[in-house]
Amino acid sequence: MRVTVKDIAKIAGVTQPTVSKALNNEPGVSERTRMRILTIAKELNYVPNLAAKRLVQRKSDCIGLVWPSAGGLFHFRLSQEIQKEVTRRGYTFLISVADPAVAVHTFNDHFVDRILFWEGPGWVPSLDFIKEKESFQGKMVVMGGAKLEGAHRIQIDRQRGFYKAMKHLAELGHRKVSYIGYLNDKYSGFMQGMVEFRMEHHPDYFIRRDERSGLESEAELLAMLTRPKEERVTAVIVDSQGTLFRVQRCFRQLGIRIPEDMSLISYDNIPEMTTLLEVPLTVIGPSIEHMVRTALDMLIGDDDTRHPVKGGEPEQEQLNEDGTFFWQNVVVEPELVIRQSTQPVAGS
Repeated sequence: MRVTVKDIAKIAGVTQPTVSKALNNEPGVSERTRMRILTIAKELNYVPNLAAKRLVQRKSDCIGLVWPSAGGLFHFRLSQEIQKEVTRRGYTFLISVADPAVAVHTFNDHFVDRILFWEGPGWVPSLDFIKEKESFQGKMVVMGGAKLEGAHRIQIDRQRGFYKAMKHLAELGHRKVSYIGYLNDKYSGFMQGMVEFRMEHHPDYFIRRDERSGLESEAELLAMLTRPKEERVTAVIVDSQGTLFRVQRCFRQLGIRIPEDMSLISYDNIPEMTTLLEVPLTVIGPSIEHMVRTALDMLIGDDDTRHPVKGGEPEQEQLNEDGTFFWQNVVVEPELVIRQSTQPVAGS
């Protein structure tokens, strides 16, 4: 068990502020008392909790990132932007690719008192992680939508994003649209748009992504894309850059041209989406730069370079009545970036 200032104060028969002054070589403590406190601290192998000290002083020179378990181009771009913005603000940056529980333990041991990590809405922390989180005395920001007690949170309104994509397609005259991906809030936005804009619904238009076997999904997609022309969809929305690769393979196999034969929209607002196809791709997704600035504003708190947050600026760092932190929850709305992969339906 870690020795605390309270333990030293009890043995020395003095108050905790007196111990703190002695350990930090501050005035207000007699030399005799100071030496007795330092001797006790040495005998107990006391290690100063620099993370807690930095948190109280509102100063930290290092920010840690727990690398996302679901790696991909988006997360690569995310880590790049975090490093860029952290450096711009005058802080150092560490990345851990270990399991989240191990990462938090390591950061805690190295006095990293501000941590960023990415997990989606369905994430459930392990017992080991919860234990490490309880011993962590700094601040955390969970990006991606996962909820964690005692941490700031950035949610992404993915449902709203997919609704905006469906509205865009409806305005172009599309009535037969396919969704390819997981059954989650993105699909909810797709269905909301389909109902509101009175698009045609057919079970074959929804192709659920199978993590274990992409071949099944591709077989379904091939079957849908080779239906009679009057039954064929005119647009496809995919739920991620990873799913896009599978869809792109099927399009090439069938000789389908984008956007002449089929309009295409993908989630993930990253630079690579302008070069993956023969034409720049229309995308939906949060601005990585905006999310990173928002997350660092939460972590740093009193930084003078705060940026506005769409949907309402987060409140300044504050304390509850019991002295604990007030944890912020910010919802970021995905952007619809219209490029050349979507066009009006012929004859509409």
